[in-house]
Amino acid sequence: MDSVAKANWILADTTMRQEVRTKRAMELIDKSITHPDAINSSYAWYTRGLIYKEWYKTFEKQNKKSKTRLDAVEFLKKALSLDKSQGRPIAIENKIEYNGNIYLVTDVYNAANIKTALKYIGSRFQNDAVYMLDTINYQAAIQNYEKFKECMLIADPKYNFRSTEMEFKTALADQYGNLFLNNIKTNKQFLKEAESTYKAVITLDTNYFNAIHGLALLYYNYGVDIINSMPLDVPIMEVDKIQDEARTNFRKALPYALKAYALKPKKKEVLIALQGIYFSLYEFEKSDVFKARLDKLPK
Repeated sequence: MDSVAKANWILADTTMRQEVRTKRAMELIDKSITHPDAINSSYAWYTRGLIYKEWYKTFEKQNKKSKTRLDAVEFLKKALSLDKSQGRPIAIENKIEYNGNIYLVTDVYNAANIKTALKYIGSRFQNDAVYMLDTINYQAAIQNYEKFKECMLIADPKYNFRSTEMEFKTALADQYGNLFLNNIKTNKQFLKEAESTYKAVITLDTNYFNAIHGLALLYYNYGVDIINSMPLDVPIMEVDKIQDEARTNFRKALPYALKAYALKPKKKEVLIALQGIYFSLYEFEKSDVFKARLDKLPK
C-alpha cells in the first residue's frame, strides 16, 4: 500500500504546481489500484476517489459532463462497498520513498470523508442539472439530477428530496410544455410528459403554486394554439370540432387556474389566465370580473 500513500503525499506536495502534483497523484493511484493489496482495499479506493474529486474540483468544476467527476463517484462507492471500519477512523502507516528519501507517513482513513465527498459532488450535479435545464439540454439535466440523488442517498439514506424534487420536476415540466407548444402537431409526446410531471409534483404538495399554475397555462396555451393554428380555409364542418377541442383544454385549465388564484389572488399572470379562460369559454361576465381585478393591480 506504499504507493497509495505516496499518491497522497504527492498530492500534498506544494513545491509542485497544483496541476502537476494532482496529475501525478492520479497517474500513480491508477497504477497502484491494480496491485493485489489495493484492489480490495477501501483505503485505496477512497484515496483514488478523493484524488479524482480534487482534480474535478480544481480543474473541471465548470465541465458539466466531466468524466473525472463520474469516475470519482464510482471510486468512492467502491470504497464504501469495501469499508469495514464500522465508522471508526483508522491510522494507516506506510514507508515511502520520495525524492531519494525514505519517510514514515501516517494516513487517516475515515469513511465519513467518503460521504462528505459524495455530498460535495452531489451538490455539483444538482447545480449543473438546474443550470442545464432547457429545451435542448433537458436530458443531460435529468441525468445530472439523477446522479445528484444517487450521491445524496449513498451519503445520507434519510436525505429529504421533497423540496428539490418539486422544484426540479416543475422546471422540467415547464420545458416539456415549451417543447410541446413549439409545435403542437409534431411534439404531442411532450404534452403527456408535461402533464404527468406537473401532476407528480402536485401529488407531493397539492398547494405547490408553480406546478399548479404551470399546468393551468399548459392547457390554456394549448387551447389558444389550437384556435390560432386553425387554417382560414378550414371547412365549416371542421370548425366546431376544432373549437370543441380548444374548449376541452380551456376546461382542463380552469380548475388549476382557480386553485392558483386561491393561492395567489393578486398574481398578475393568474388573473390574465382566468380572464382568458372564461372569455374563451364564452363566460364573459366572469371574464370581466377578472379583468376588473387585473385593472386594479398597481401598474
